[in-house]
Amino acid sequence: MNTLEAIFSRKSVRKFTGMVTDEELNTIVKAAYAAPVGRAMYQNMHLTVITNKELLDKIDKAGAALFNNPNIHPLYEAPVLIIVSTKPSGFSPNVDYSNCACIVQNMALAAVELGLGACHIWGAVDALNRNAELMKKLGLPEGFTPCCGLILGKTDVEYTRREIPDNRIPTTYLS
Repeated sequence: MNTLEAIFSRKSVRKFTGMVTDEELNTIVKAAYAAPVGRAMYQNMHLTVITNKELLDKIDKAGAALFNNPNIHPLYEAPVLIIVSTKPSGFSPNVDYSNCACIVQNMALAAVELGLGACHIWGAVDALNRNAELMKKLGLPEGFTPCCGLILGKTDVEYTRREIPDNRIPTTYLS
């Protein structure tokens, strides 16, 4: 699959059938390492790869509580959650958060290439930030804040090229 096919085929997958292999997980993490990071401040980024079912269930419940709905599962029973955290550089918060987004997108595109299900996660990460007990379990270095995440797993959902509407995002061209 070429890059544009992966981009035009990527979608949020919320149905998982099993665990990824170590090789697949290593490829996903390597894709994260390949992401652009402003001013090459890789030391201000941190990945937390969670496969512990008990911890995933606690994060899922915290996310459900944040949405005030105990019946939802914001992690969609995915077997893997990768949290992307940043340590604010003091240069610009936009750079720090953009770095996290670039990392998650690289991992999501790698998941498409590997045929794995993946979905960007925001709400459960917000819930994590509000829960001191769960934050402690992440073992993050001092000063780091979870920004976003990606859930992963085997899936029977297929990636096919999507039709992307023109002008989906209002766009101004200045010349």
